[in-house]
Amino acid sequence: MTVNLTTTDASETFRSLMTAVTRVNAILADEMDVETGMSLERYGILLMLSQAEDGAMRPSELADSLPLTRSGITRLVDRVERDGLIERRSCPTDRRGNLVALTPEGERAFRKAGRVHLRGIDEHIGSHLTEHELAQLGALLRKLADGVGGRALSAFSTSDPS
Repeated sequence: MTVNLTTTDASETFRSLMTAVTRVNAILADEMDVETGMSLERYGILLMLSQAEDGAMRPSELADSLPLTRSGITRLVDRVERDGLIERRSCPTDRRGNLVALTPEGERAFRKAGRVHLRGIDEHIGSHLTEHELAQLGALLRKLADGVGGRALSAFSTSDPS
């Protein structure tokens, strides 16, 4: 059975946006794995922690910032902690709570992976658009994000949080 739906300019734009994001994300994930042995999900945790106020976040805040379930983020945090890239700390304002922070080894791994990630973004996005087009696209996407509101997720894939 064939279902015919009339597409709109918005639906075609969304399709193009999702195709571009999916393709670039797959390339970035492959490059990250080959050059650093790190998944984008692991890099996502390191990125969020590097940008966190006081350098630490609650695991629930990480779950809200990354496209993983709370149980998925718990398993991923456990593995990244076992690898020595992050550590759990007690929360100074809530003795029942824990914070997650980068270790010195995690900071080094983040810097190395960050160079790979930024180079890939420049290569696979920046090289296809002029500076003016990048500025326009950025402004349009910020306008769209602000207009729809809701919870912000990172651009990291959710394929394998290992």
